[in-house]
Amino acid sequence: MEVAELRRQILREIERAQVKAAERRQSGDAAHSAYAKFIVEVAGPLVLQTAQILRAERLPFQAQTPAGSARIASETSANDFIEFVLDTSVRPPRVLGRSSVAVGRHNVEVEEVPIAPGTPISELRDTDLLPFLLPAIGRLAAR
Repeated sequence: MEVAELRRQILREIERAQVKAAERRQSGDAAHSAYAKFIVEVAGPLVLQTAQILRAERLPFQAQTPAGSARIASETSANDFIEFVLDTSVRPPRVLGRSSVAVGRHNVEVEEVPIAPGTPISELRDTDLLPFLLPAIGRLAAR
């Protein structure tokens, strides 16, 4: 192979990789923006309502909204919680529901479930969260 042809192929591949990286960055930025709006408008209010209902039923849970997440956490165990987080390890990025339950003194069961697979983050509604949220609450409340 001639050096000039090899050089052209290498430069084409570098250019392709740079275009893909730029697209990936744009997609990630859009996902972070959509996720921030999702937390404020959808997950955050649902987490607050859920925590209020649990407290009214005398279950020791509180709502927490640390940066980039919405969480329902047990007041008695740091390992017992339900949260919604952004998963950027896949394309396109998605929202995961994560639940953690302490089992015994040294074991923790963690479950991660994609929320409404295939639905863009900007289109997620509170009803999309319920298929994950309700069974997760049941697991925590049964302890």
